[in-house]
Amino acid sequence: MDGIVYRAAIQSTADPYDYVMSDESVDRMGEVIQADGWDLAGFKNNPIGLLNHHADAIIGRWANVRVEGKRLLARFVFADEGTSATVDMARKLWHQKILRGASVGFRAMKREPLNEDADPHFGPFRYLKQQLLECSLVSVPANANAMPVLRSYHLLPEISRQIFGKTASQDRPVSREPAKPLSRGTTSMRTPLTKQIENQQSELNRLRDQLMELSGIGAEERDDDQLSLVDTLPGLIDGANKELNRLQNMERVLGFQAAETRDDSGEQLVAVSERRPFAMPKKKIEPADYVFRAAAAGLRAFAHRIPVERVIRENYGNDECTMIVTKAAVNPATTTTTGYAAELVQQGWGGFMDRLLANTIYSPLSAAGARYDLGRNGTLKIPYRATTPLASGAWVGQGAPKPVKRIGLSTVTLTPHKLSCITTYTEEMAMSSVPAIEGILRKAMADDTQASLDGYLIDAVAESATRPPGLLDTVTPISASAAATSLEKIVADISALIAPMEAAGGGGNVVLIMNPAQARKLGIVQTTTGDFAFGSATEAASKLGVSRIISSITVAAGRVIAVDADWFASATGDAPRFAVSDQATLHEEDTTPLALGTAGSPNTVAAPMRSLFQTDSIAIRLSLFVTWAMVRTGMVQTIAAVTW
Repeated sequence: MDGIVYRAAIQSTADPYDYVMSDESVDRMGEVIQADGWDLAGFKNNPIGLLNHHADAIIGRWANVRVEGKRLLARFVFADEGTSATVDMARKLWHQKILRGASVGFRAMKREPLNEDADPHFGPFRYLKQQLLECSLVSVPANANAMPVLRSYHLLPEISRQIFGKTASQDRPVSREPAKPLSRGTTSMRTPLTKQIENQQSELNRLRDQLMELSGIGAEERDDDQLSLVDTLPGLIDGANKELNRLQNMERVLGFQAAETRDDSGEQLVAVSERRPFAMPKKKIEPADYVFRAAAAGLRAFAHRIPVERVIRENYGNDECTMIVTKAAVNPATTTTTGYAAELVQQGWGGFMDRLLANTIYSPLSAAGARYDLGRNGTLKIPYRATTPLASGAWVGQGAPKPVKRIGLSTVTLTPHKLSCITTYTEEMAMSSVPAIEGILRKAMADDTQASLDGYLIDAVAESATRPPGLLDTVTPISASAAATSLEKIVADISALIAPMEAAGGGGNVVLIMNPAQARKLGIVQTTTGDFAFGSATEAASKLGVSRIISSITVAAGRVIAVDADWFASATGDAPRFAVSDQATLHEEDTTPLALGTAGSPNTVAAPMRSLFQTDSIAIRLSLFVTWAMVRTGMVQTIAAVTW
């Protein structure tokens, strides 16, 4: 009941600007709108007149909107000429009597079945309370009543009923008829689908016949009423044709067979879907069709709250096999039951949801330390002062010789290293993936490589020809504090980490790296008075006398690492480089790939191999050039397992 309902308005013959927006006659939908149920407050505050129900096509306004007796009335006022191209077009079409239809849109707030034959879910309804939302001038109205057609022209009875309708006091709605009993002892609440198709086809044929009759009258011989019908009937035919297509598609999708029906004399009729050319055998029903019938019947029975046996009799007659299969399907249809309903479940893809990655360690640590660019250099030597000897002044007496001293220098060498990997996908995947597979793979490769980089950064592996040393290489862990409270343990452990650096002449730019569990503990640890000792991570760093705290799940729980960033040197490593190829040949190995065509003794086969050109595939290669080194020893300390 929350959707917008559209109904035609009737143009006055006395004043063409006046419209009967609604009355209590039965409309083409076979429904009635009570005049005393209109809620006009919201519409009167903004009585905008639209064109064809388009919110951005404003062509005027509605004035003097009111209810008189059993009718809702209003007067249309065009916007001034020249307001917009849309307004000018609508005004000219209206004055030429081309644009003459109107239609109201309202939201139903309270309704009831129109009569005892009406379906409680699908109507037809009597609307008891409704809110007027808008009213438009339309090119093809939803109801022929929206056109000022006189009743003097001789029309087929069905066309006349469609155009003029009947009053609610007459026998029954013109477009809704109670369904006849389809089998002994059973009365249908709805017209069977096949019968609806027959009725719609008949209606379409009659509309076409009427238009054909009018086409035989010359244009100069047609009066205003006939011209109006010529304008109206194509729209009605188009709507009837769409409705017929909709019903036929519904029949095809649901797989319903036509029900056996009888006419008023009791003679059995053959439904449209059961008719077939002479000498053509009836289509054989496969076993799987019975399962589909059972599923469809159960679905419709649930939707209309009627017994499944009634649905079967209405749509499949007294077919014994269908009844048996339906009764055998004891368990309800589920989305996971293969062979019964799972195949009917529609599949869709939502937006790609990336996995959550660990906070990076390398980037903030590199930013806090010394950053270099290797450029075109094969290696980069970084000089630094040793702790001894010192060029320090000494006390000397008057006229005594002065000591000659020197400083100690040393160097650390940065050698370029790189992290790299390749991933592949097919051309078909590139064409049909949503979102685009290449973008997903590029981001995934970059994110996963960053996580691996952090793991290599804080491990204890020595430098080699292919990688830089881990920060914990040659570092001996410090014992954790055994103090009584968590606060005392935190203070003691952080002090123990910084003390060796200060003793070696460092400790001026300490960065703490820890697991989120320890970082969270810093934020919630309390003093003996119940106050939070450190507060946020920034406040904790300041109170603990360090420059920054980096939290990452890459760090094992309980481990805390202290690094004096003043002595951490890094080169490049900020962004990966990507290359794409559809011509290469690859050894598809994720751990120990081999060089292709390398001769050995004996020869080693690099298998499996893939030619990207031959298999219509694409490869993406990532390369991240990065290296680092601690300039001075002793500037990295760690506790393997703190107890806070």
